[in-house]
Amino acid sequence: MLKILVGVVLGFLLFTNPGIRQTTADVLRFAADALAPEVEEGPTLQERIGEVLKGEQ
Repeated sequence: MLKILVGVVLGFLLFTNPGIRQTTADVLRFAADALAPEVEEGPTLQERIGEVLKGEQ
């Protein structure tokens, strides 16, 4: 029961305090960037679709 109460209080603080919410978002974004695979440079989806449409004309 204590764990649930602590979870509710922390959730309330994270939801209502903009400073804590921004810090949490920054930490989550940093973790996501660290875990994300490297993106290879290449044509975008829009460019690939444009090439297909040009080929049909």
